[in-house]
Amino acid sequence: MSYSIVPEQLNIELIISKIRLFRNNFHEYEKTFIQCKSEQYYLTIQERVPQHRFELEEIYAKGRDVAIAVNSDIYDMTEPTITPTLKSLVDNLIYSLSIRKKLSKDTYEKVEDLCQKIDFYDWAIQTMINTNKNMCIDIDHIIQMLELLKQTKTYQLESGSLAMSDLDKQQIVPQTIHNYSGSFQQSQFQSGSNSTMNINQINNQALQQVCNQMREIIDQSSETPETKQNLKNIVAEVETTNNPSTFKDAYTKLTSALSNHLTILGAFGSAGILTELTKYLG
Repeated sequence: MSYSIVPEQLNIELIISKIRLFRNNFHEYEKTFIQCKSEQYYLTIQERVPQHRFELEEIYAKGRDVAIAVNSDIYDMTEPTITPTLKSLVDNLIYSLSIRKKLSKDTYEKVEDLCQKIDFYDWAIQTMINTNKNMCIDIDHIIQMLELLKQTKTYQLESGSLAMSDLDKQQIVPQTIHNYSGSFQQSQFQSGSNSTMNINQINNQALQQVCNQMREIIDQSSETPETKQNLKNIVAEVETTNNPSTFKDAYTKLTSALSNHLTILGAFGSAGILTELTKYLG
């Protein structure tokens, strides 16, 4: 079953599949907590800092609970028979993950501060502190992908922020062509045989601005130099297209490449770049 109910620029199922893969991480985190909870773990605490036993043991109890809960949340909330709409998937999972992250973060910060205060170091406790930190990082990555799904037409339709009539209007060429430095009114175009040439010139100017912004976002990302250059090469293909057919090919190539770089894709979406690019699809 697909969550998409209308044609999309983003591959919703691919993003959800990537979210599901995080279940493997949290399964491993749970195993780490179990491995750290040994007889020696309790003996060390009991012998050295018995007065802080219950505070220190929270790192295991609450940490493992978070690992189990996140794994379960992802399974339940990405299962169409349990969570049938994209909106319910996104909203419920963001809500639950935010709660899990807060519990994990509050716990490891409290235990970490206590260990520093009483000058206590234990390998198992330190490992569980770091595991909680890694869980919080993973939760942030998942939430970034969920925020990206909020920008899809399916989510916006289900949330009521987009109507079917709005989708119909998107198929009509707008009378005002917008870009990042303002808008050009149709009345600015000359009539007659030069009209098409002037529109194309303005479109090219606006498209160049969008491509420059894409390059800036790519350069500011944490991707490898090779990945950045590959993405910028595709942006150059988008920038140099001169008709709807070649633009569509370049646009498809770009969105396909970005499906493996969701942080950059999310930044493009937040900046309105994806919406701007669809104006040139023809």
